[in-house]
Amino acid sequence: MAERLEKLSGLQIARAFAALSIAYFHSWHVTMPFPPGTAHPIPLLKDYGWIAVDLFFAISGFVICLVVTKPGFKPLQFLIRRAFRLYPLWIVTSIAMAYLFRRYLGWPPNATIGFVAYSFTLLPTDGYPFYDLGWTLQHELAFYVLAALIAPRFGLVGLITFLSVGFIMDHLVTLPWYLHQYAFYYPNFLAGVGAFLVYPHLKRLGFLAPLAVALGLLYLFTQTMGRIAFPVGLFFMLIAFVNIRLNPESIWERTGVLLGDASYSIYLIHPLVFYFVYAKLQPPLPPIWSQELLRFGSIAIVCLLAIASWKLFETRMISIGIRITSQQRKSVVH
Repeated sequence: MAERLEKLSGLQIARAFAALSIAYFHSWHVTMPFPPGTAHPIPLLKDYGWIAVDLFFAISGFVICLVVTKPGFKPLQFLIRRAFRLYPLWIVTSIAMAYLFRRYLGWPPNATIGFVAYSFTLLPTDGYPFYDLGWTLQHELAFYVLAALIAPRFGLVGLITFLSVGFIMDHLVTLPWYLHQYAFYYPNFLAGVGAFLVYPHLKRLGFLAPLAVALGLLYLFTQTMGRIAFPVGLFFMLIAFVNIRLNPESIWERTGVLLGDASYSIYLIHPLVFYFVYAKLQPPLPPIWSQELLRFGSIAIVCLLAIASWKLFETRMISIGIRITSQQRKSVVH
């Protein structure tokens, strides 16, 4: 999969874009101690940065298709490797958030030890898990399991059918909360699956044309709440990123790919940095004009910590998962 992703560096750049957009969207925590209305955020990211979460779901739909269509795909090995990709950093950052709550922010009244421990599992919660960003990881994990169960036997057609029927059923009948909260986001994963199926035929469109279509559809969604426009907009946005062609040696591509590698760390670390800065901003506050310096300085620190996390922690956890599954493969052969 790594080799196939290297040929699609635009996917990594899309991950970087999504992670940084989400971080900026949440960066209001850094400026919150200052008087209201005195900050100068970027309007588009301040109002619509949340869309990047849905772009992440579409990216996952694309990437998982790359994996499950690979010859020799083994569902159990895939799930073990995804577990080592997902859980270690999730648990470490959840513990770090617990420390921030205890030390600076105040312990949430409903956060029992049992609830915190259950949140570590990324199983469904009626509401947010203890570390609230984990709600997206619950959807990611559920999609990994669905892909591992359905794709080997029924292929991508089976996966598309299941996601489509689930979404339709969610609109026709009242599903239990633990099914509804997943089915609601199925179209975003479908956008990624669809992009995977057709992207070789849309290379000629380049970057700007599908991006313009994507922005138009997403604007339509924000104005009319036309639900169908949203996943189609994600589809074209993903096509735009996949079509990016840069010089592999250029600083732009290398930086984009590096931040894409670190995107999971950016996603989970940025609230920790923002909450810490917020807790430390006590009167007398710095000058009002320093807010944007604090905002972008905090984002820069997030990026540095995320790159260190990717290189020193995430890659090692991923390697453990690879070694475990490789040993299983050898034992089966013997």
